[in-house]
Amino acid sequence: MPLDLIENIRHHGFKRLLLAVSGGLDSICLAHYFIENSAALGIEWLGIAHVHHGLREGTADRDAKFVEEFAKSHNVPFFLKKLDGEALKSADGSLEENARDARYKALTEIVKSIVTLEPTGDRVHYALDPIGALPLQDDEGCAPIPHSPIAIVTAHHAGDQAETMYMRLKRGTTLAGLRGIQEVRIIQDKKEMPAHGGHDIPCIHIYRPFLNISRNELLAYARENGLSWCEDESNADVKFARNKIRHEFLPNLEQECPGANKQLCKIAGLADRAYAKVLAKCSRSFDFAQDDTRGFPLGGGNDKDSLVSSLSSFVSLDKKKLNKILREYADADLSEMFRLWLTEKGFRFPIGFFYGPKEPAHVKIPVRAVYRRRSVVKIAHTVWICEFKDALSAAKFVSCEKKEKDYNEST
Repeated sequence: MPLDLIENIRHHGFKRLLLAVSGGLDSICLAHYFIENSAALGIEWLGIAHVHHGLREGTADRDAKFVEEFAKSHNVPFFLKKLDGEALKSADGSLEENARDARYKALTEIVKSIVTLEPTGDRVHYALDPIGALPLQDDEGCAPIPHSPIAIVTAHHAGDQAETMYMRLKRGTTLAGLRGIQEVRIIQDKKEMPAHGGHDIPCIHIYRPFLNISRNELLAYARENGLSWCEDESNADVKFARNKIRHEFLPNLEQECPGANKQLCKIAGLADRAYAKVLAKCSRSFDFAQDDTRGFPLGGGNDKDSLVSSLSSFVSLDKKKLNKILREYADADLSEMFRLWLTEKGFRFPIGFFYGPKEPAHVKIPVRAVYRRRSVVKIAHTVWICEFKDALSAAKFVSCEKKEKDYNEST
C-alpha cells in the first residue's frame, strides 16, 4: 500500500467505521488493512457489515459465512443484512442500480441500529463491543455521545473509478458526472437523524479510501499478508454493463492507449476540484435569492394537508432577487449553474430542465412543472421548488390552483 495512505485516512478524521465487506479481494484487503492499522489511524470503533442481496443461490450464503468468520477471527463486531432478491429483480430500473441503492440503504440502517441511546439520554450504547476501547466507556459498553461522524467504508478502487468514468463519458455527462466516484460523501445528514435527550446523532458518511489504489496493488497486498477471499461468479457475467466495461472495453482501451485508466482517474480528480469552485460561485450568486420568510403555500382541506405531510423538503426563491441575478449575467448561460446549485441542495433535475434561450441568462423557471417527485411552482412573488415523498403528491402540488390573492392573504 502507498506510504501516504495512512496520512490521507487520518486527514479525514473518521474515528468510527463500519466496513462494508462482500468477501471479495478488494473488501477483504480493506478490512484487513483497517484492522491491522486501527491504532495508527486513531480508530475508536470498527465493525464489519455484509449485505446479502438474495440474488445468488449457494455462493451468497457462502460469502456471508466467510465474512462472518473473518470478523470473528479478528474479534470485530459483525452485522448481516439480508435483502429480498426477487423484489430487486422485479423493481423498475436496472438490477445493478437497484442492488446498489438497496445496499447503501441497508448499510445506513445497520449504522442506525448500532447506535442506540440509554434511557438517561446522555450515553450511546453500541450493539456489540468495539475493537479496542471507547473513551470513558463504562461496564455496560456505553460511552459519551460521539461528536465525530460515522463512516461507512467501501473498497472502491482505481479500477472502479476508471469504469465509472468510462460509463459516464460513453453515455454523456456533465461536470458533476466527471467527478466520478467521490472519496467522501454524506449519505445522511445530521439534521435528518433523530435527536434524543437533546443530543444529535452524528451524520453518516460514505468513505472510499482506496480510490487511488489499483487492483494489482490490492492483489499484491493480499498475497503479502496471506489473505484468502471469495470469488463472486456474477462479476464475470458480461451481460451487466459494468462487467462488460471491466472485462472487455477497458482492457482494449488500455491496450491501444497505455495509461488510459490512470488518465480517467486523473480527470475525475481535476473535475472534482473544478466542481468545488463552480459550486462556490453558485452559492455566492443564488443564495442571495433564497427567501425563508414565507410559509409554505398550502393550508386547510384534507387534500392540502396530505400534501404537506408528504412534503420532504423545499426551497423558496424571491423572483425579483432571482431576476436581478439573471440580469447581471445576461450574456452568460446560468441554467446549468442553477441546476447544480439545486442539486447540491437535494433537488435533482435533468440537464436542460431550466434552459430557455429567450429568458435572461438563458434560465427558464417554469410556472408549473413536475419531474418525478420534484415540483416547481411560481406563486405570486415566490418560486417554490419542492421534493415530495412520492410522484403523485408532486403532481398534485403542481395542479393545485392557488390564486395570488389567496396566497398573499394567507401569508
